[in-house]
Amino acid sequence: MIASISIGTHITWRVLGQTIDVDTVLSTLVAGAVVLGVGFYLRAKATSGVPGKLQLAIETILDAVDEQVASAMGEAGRPVVPLAFTLFTFILIANWLELIPTGHSPQYLPAPSSDINFTAALAVFVIVLVHVTWIRKQGLRRYLGHYARPYLVFLPINVIEELVKPVTLALRLFGNIFSGAVLLLIIATPALATWIAPIPVLDVIWKLFDGLFVGPIQAFIFSLLTILYFQSAFAGEPEFASGNSR
Repeated sequence: MIASISIGTHITWRVLGQTIDVDTVLSTLVAGAVVLGVGFYLRAKATSGVPGKLQLAIETILDAVDEQVASAMGEAGRPVVPLAFTLFTFILIANWLELIPTGHSPQYLPAPSSDINFTAALAVFVIVLVHVTWIRKQGLRRYLGHYARPYLVFLPINVIEELVKPVTLALRLFGNIFSGAVLLLIIATPALATWIAPIPVLDVIWKLFDGLFVGPIQAFIFSLLTILYFQSAFAGEPEFASGNSR
C-alpha cells in the first residue's frame, strides 16, 4: 500500500540543464509577496490609536518575538527582532498556502517547507548571518578562538558542530512539514477505506490541523532557534555554555 504512494512530487521545469521545482518557487514568491503586501499595508494604515484586527495581530506577534529576544540577549539583541519576526511570518504564511485548494495534483501552491531546497536555503542564510554577526560583534580573533574552547582538543568537535547546524535546522523544519504531507497521503489511500471512514472528512480535518497548528509551531521553533543562535553571536560563547542559555 505505502509503496504505491507518490511523495515529494513537484511541478518541474528544465532550465539550462537544471531541474527547477516550479511549485516551490511559486509558493515562495507568493508567501514573500503576502509578507511585503501586509507590511506596506500596515505602514499606510497603522495608527497609534485603536488598532485594527490585522495591526493588533501583527503587534501581538511582534511583542512576543521582542520579549523572547530581550530575555535571551537583552537590549543588544534588538536588531535580531525584525529578522526573527520576518522569518516567523514568512514561514507561517508559506505553510498556510497549502490550505488553498487548487484542484491540481501536485498542488500549485504546496507548503514550500516540505521541499528540502527551501528549508536548506533558509537555514544556510540564517547560519551564515549568525557567523557574520559573530565576527562583527566579537572580532575575528575571538570568533576563531571559540572553536578551541574549552580546550584545543575540542577544535574538531566544535567545527563539526558549526557545520551541522544548518543541516539540523533545515531538516527539522522540512521533516515535520513533509511528514504531515506523507500522513495526509496515507490517510487518503483507498486501501484504508475499510478501516477509516469517512476518508474525505479525515483528509480535510488533518489538512486543517497540519496547516493551522503544526505550521505555526514549526515557524515558531525555527524563529526561536534563530534567536538562540544569534545569542551566541552576541555573547561570544557557544550555545548552552552559560547559565543564561537554554
